[in-house]
Amino acid sequence: MTKREQIKELVRNLIRRQLLTGRFPSTDYSFAPVTGREAVVLMCLWNRPSRLPEILDRLDKQDFPDGVRLFLWNNNRRDRAVYRKALSEHRSSGALHQVDLVTSVFNVGSIARFYWARRLALKGYTGPIIVLDDDQNFESTFVSTAYEYYDPRALTSWWAFTIHGAYWQRAHAVVGGDVDYAGTGGMICNSDIFLDAKFFTTIPGRFWMIDDMWLNYFAKNKGYTLHKLPVHIEAVMEETNQYHHQVELKEEFYNLLYPTAASNAS
Repeated sequence: MTKREQIKELVRNLIRRQLLTGRFPSTDYSFAPVTGREAVVLMCLWNRPSRLPEILDRLDKQDFPDGVRLFLWNNNRRDRAVYRKALSEHRSSGALHQVDLVTSVFNVGSIARFYWARRLALKGYTGPIIVLDDDQNFESTFVSTAYEYYDPRALTSWWAFTIHGAYWQRAHAVVGGDVDYAGTGGMICNSDIFLDAKFFTTIPGRFWMIDDMWLNYFAKNKGYTLHKLPVHIEAVMEETNQYHHQVELKEEFYNLLYPTAASNAS
């Protein structure tokens, strides 16, 4: 690592430590009075700026009676004007009460959405959080169904699998069945787990961008279980999905976290 790279990494680590305090600037866009009973939805934005109007519309159409509050983390500063414009032009007539937006100085990765969860928990929020990805189309019943199946001691996710030894040797889980992996896109869990700063500080740096697998491992070690969420979600813009560049890295991380399973698979 060059001297310049070392300095850059040092600055990033300092910023990450600051984020742990929950003190970072955000802008709110209010569409209706906030009651504090709204469903909390977290989402990271990276390389799909055209998707935000669709997401806002789908959240506005949710049938959840207490409404929705969306917390966005934009990891791409170049797109901030696009997001601000979309939020300024949005007209809510339904469930979407408010959107809070952070624009990061660098790409923190999708773990950034959990800085939002930590900030809320530090301020006393004790309810569930819902996580969605910006490449997902979800139905109007999504939020209410997630709340119906919410278990504060579980990660409950639409993108759920049973794993048969190696990470990529897996099958879609069924509701009520065994789950070995619960993806973060289309998931509901409690906010308390993110009060433990070790979630953010002990993930190996090489695997910083694979926060989904880390959350699974971290939660299991705290006694959480994994469940399948019975909702329908359609993934779009598949060509922009970052997992295409993480196939081998994900397998490497899984083998590091679960060496016994990896040994048995080989």
